[in-house]
Amino acid sequence: MLKFPIHRLKGHFLSAAALLLVMGVCLFPAREALAQSNDATAFTAQRFRPWHDPNGLFQSDSGKTLGKFKYTVGLLFNYAKDPLVLRTQDGARINGGELIGNQFAADLTFGFGILNFLDVYLAIPMTIFQTGGIPSDPQYAGNFLQDDVGKSTDGFFLGDIKLGVKGQILREKKHFLNLALRLILSLPTSLGGAKKYFNGEDGVSIDAGLMVSKNFGILDLVLNFGYRYMPKSDFLSLVLQHELNYSLGVSVHVIKNRLDIIGELAGAATLEEAKTDSAPFDLLFGVRIFPLKNNNALSINVGGGIPFYAAYGSPQFRVFAGVMWAPRDQDTDKDGLMDSVDKCPKVYGPKENQGCPWGDRDGDGLKDNVDKCPDKVGPKENKGCPWPDTDGDGLTDNVDKCPKKKGPKSNNGCPWGDRDGDGLKDNVDKCPDKAGPKENKGCPWPDTDGDGVLDKDDRCPKKKGPKEFKGCPDSDKDKIPDPDDKCPYVPGVKERNGCPKVVLVKVTKKSIQILKKIFFRTGSARIRRRSYPVLNQVVTVLKNFPKIRVRVEGHTDNVGSKKYNKGLSQRRAKSVRRFLMKKGIDAGRLESEGYGMEKPLVPNNSRKNRAKNRRVEFNIISQ
Repeated sequence: MLKFPIHRLKGHFLSAAALLLVMGVCLFPAREALAQSNDATAFTAQRFRPWHDPNGLFQSDSGKTLGKFKYTVGLLFNYAKDPLVLRTQDGARINGGELIGNQFAADLTFGFGILNFLDVYLAIPMTIFQTGGIPSDPQYAGNFLQDDVGKSTDGFFLGDIKLGVKGQILREKKHFLNLALRLILSLPTSLGGAKKYFNGEDGVSIDAGLMVSKNFGILDLVLNFGYRYMPKSDFLSLVLQHELNYSLGVSVHVIKNRLDIIGELAGAATLEEAKTDSAPFDLLFGVRIFPLKNNNALSINVGGGIPFYAAYGSPQFRVFAGVMWAPRDQDTDKDGLMDSVDKCPKVYGPKENQGCPWGDRDGDGLKDNVDKCPDKVGPKENKGCPWPDTDGDGLTDNVDKCPKKKGPKSNNGCPWGDRDGDGLKDNVDKCPDKAGPKENKGCPWPDTDGDGVLDKDDRCPKKKGPKEFKGCPDSDKDKIPDPDDKCPYVPGVKERNGCPKVVLVKVTKKSIQILKKIFFRTGSARIRRRSYPVLNQVVTVLKNFPKIRVRVEGHTDNVGSKKYNKGLSQRRAKSVRRFLMKKGIDAGRLESEGYGMEKPLVPNNSRKNRAKNRRVEFNIISQ
């Protein structure tokens, strides 16, 4: 899968290609722009042009790139017998016509991946030694300068240096096959200098090609097709300038990452004139050996070649051998699968899953290799399969308490029963475990206040009371229940609806209010007799409400000094407290406090107001 959009690949590839073309135009002008060259040997007879593509064959490149920051370095030696020989029309060799009889050459190449989909290459071809000569026969010598006639073509020659850029467009993982474009610029090593002797051009050559490759398990298929432009050469019957080249090859992985067998068919055809001597078609074959165990970075290439159809550059036979170093195709995650076939090369995974860890397609927490239903969510307890619903009531069997009988979810999949046997189904019975009448929704009638009278019969369901009063209390013990008693906290008579003939006290949440004042002797704490009835009713309230605690508070007017009034109010409060205690009220329920003139009810600005401020109060502390 491409890591970058195709338009970015095009941009990078075209930028690199344009740079090569500009270099060719500016630094190495075309042959026609130079002074006229009279070197008839200024063309390249060598047809074997390896690029050391670690994913390709001997000279056919794959549709793959090296990968970002990956590199390849290679050196290949090859020997060719009679690659360039003059022959008669009927194919017979011409005496002394071995322009190149023997050629021992080498190719040094460097490649580097600058992006995942873009490589740059440098190739330095050289002829280490060749033998041959220019014919002296006048029939052929006229094609050469007079000084060249009869001269030897022996020697060492540095071929045209090649710069290349290769961009991958399609990747096999996503698009079925690998597809790449390549542009090569061949730069002449000398201009107007020494004779080329069939080892270089007088100007810039340009190769543009399309590379396709596809893996079929144990074999790789590679197809190349391209166009080559070179400075025009007229040599005898050869006219070279525009050429189509092609190759088709296969690599069989006999021993994975140890031994490959390779075969290639390579050919070319000039576009100038349809002549057979400019259309070579050769067979290359050999092996690629990987000597390092668990590391295929180092490879040794050994092979040979023969022509299917001999033309210029096609030898009687060719042999070659060389080495290539290209760190690639490792087992990065150490799972036993090489990265090229490992679908997850950086993550350990079993071979059965192509090197990837087992996934969880249905997201149920169970890996697919142990999930019996890998495409359906299911619990671990059921081996990754969803629980069935045998009775079809909407509840799966694992939570259905009655998996073979339909029942509502609210009853865990079971039909409603009558657990307490009161005639009401449990779904409508508010008390399914306690028998109760239908009128109370299946619940037994409660006795909220615990007085022995059920709430349905209790007039006062939240207050305890005897049965004779239908569960209502009689707080003042006057035989009149509180709901019917107008004075529930003070004993009274039925004729007055439970109130005494004279009502002297009133109970509120905060205090026991007295409706008549308590009188003391002047300047004294002694209680006058006429106040006894009021205090007796206070005693009755306290006895009827045994949990009430009160504070007896004494207050005075502003006549006299503060100190005197303070002491007088304290003595009077204590006097009232003693009275209540003598009547049977526990001392722990009573406090007393005198405030003097500190808390007047009204301003002390008249006799009437001063009388109101002289008072005793019974404030409730707790109840």
